[in-house]
Amino acid sequence: MTERVSVSILVVEDEQDMREFLKDILLEHGYDVETASNGEDALALMQRRRYHIVISDIKMPVMDGLSFLERTRKENGVSPFVILITAFGNIDDTVKLMDRGAYDYIIKPFKMEQILVAVKKAVRELDMRRRIEELEEMTERRYSFHNLAGKSPAMQRIFAFIGKIADSGGNVLIEGETGTGKEMIARAIHFCSERKGRPFVPVNCASIPEGLLESELFGHVMGAFTDAKNDKKGLFLEADGGTLLLDEITEMPLTLQPKLLRALQDRQIKPLGSNKYIPFDVRIISATNRNLLEEVRAGRFREDLYYRLNIFRIELPPLRQRREDIPLLVQEFLKRYSRGGEPVEVSPEVMRVLMDYHWPGNIRELENVIERAVYLSEDGVVKVGDLPDEMLAAGDSKAGFSLAGEKSLDELQRQYIEHILQRCGGNKKKAAEILGVNRKTIYRKLMGMKNR
Repeated sequence: MTERVSVSILVVEDEQDMREFLKDILLEHGYDVETASNGEDALALMQRRRYHIVISDIKMPVMDGLSFLERTRKENGVSPFVILITAFGNIDDTVKLMDRGAYDYIIKPFKMEQILVAVKKAVRELDMRRRIEELEEMTERRYSFHNLAGKSPAMQRIFAFIGKIADSGGNVLIEGETGTGKEMIARAIHFCSERKGRPFVPVNCASIPEGLLESELFGHVMGAFTDAKNDKKGLFLEADGGTLLLDEITEMPLTLQPKLLRALQDRQIKPLGSNKYIPFDVRIISATNRNLLEEVRAGRFREDLYYRLNIFRIELPPLRQRREDIPLLVQEFLKRYSRGGEPVEVSPEVMRVLMDYHWPGNIRELENVIERAVYLSEDGVVKVGDLPDEMLAAGDSKAGFSLAGEKSLDELQRQYIEHILQRCGGNKKKAAEILGVNRKTIYRKLMGMKNR
């Protein structure tokens, strides 16, 4: 057998002798072959199974080959590959066949070798498409982790770390600037763990008034305070068996911190107004946009509570330090906000702006920019004019490379190399990949220019 057995072929031919002849030859070459005597029967077969290749005569009763081709394209899109057998011999007619979606054509009278060559060509393209799909799937798996996207070394290390600690049960502290995705990381830890079938309960400590936070966390009994008209079990018990995310943990009042510490040490809580202690089984993940150790040193956070929360620590880098993740995130947000399922892409100029921008609001800001740009875009392409004015102004004021003024070729080259190096954080290996040269070339050009 010269080709893969997995390739299935449907032969559509009204003449029985020719139909059987084609089938026999293709079977001899290892293909899985079925036949139909007309287009209607062929379409009925295609409803029941998928064929990779269809070989069809054009002149047939009931439904001719061209009508069959149009129906096939309408109902199956680009698959399967359709090879037509035609008596046409001029260029105009054969071009029309290709325009209507035929993969290839064979002109009568033909030799069987011509059919086999056309089939082998289609099989090679099928194989190439399979490999591309597998590569895309592999890339997507490699650079995504429970709805997180990141190919940068920093994010890959974080993904690996999450995999190691997910089932440990130890408390986790996540630090990072606003908008870096701390809650997403917390959710990834929860859904990678044995607790994934139990509740994930997030609470923002900064959004609840100081006097109510204790009741929200530990619950209360009826009559514990003026408005306590019913028992409330609190978020610790709501999350029992699962994970509780204490976001903005630095906003927790100092007066409440000892009670939280006692609850974590004893693995039980006492609702407000109650004398009973209730055990709980909750993993605590804390998150903050500050450096919690510095808060401890400044006296704004208890040191003993800090060490209880910080069994495992994850520091999320800002987006400006993981610029290679920007294209991945852009694609994710484009899919999320595309209108009516219509694909949207960004122009190369837009991607350059996105890569050069400082991103003070990190991933959250990028998501907002893409959502806005998709809404404003036309013809399925986000253009520079669809970006916020303040973002473009910031880009203009910080541009590291400009064609303005009269500069020598050497000066332009030096500025551009330095600009790319700056974008890569001084990483000459990455810069060399972008510039299409090796690292020695960058060293040589920069040193040569300095010595002039």
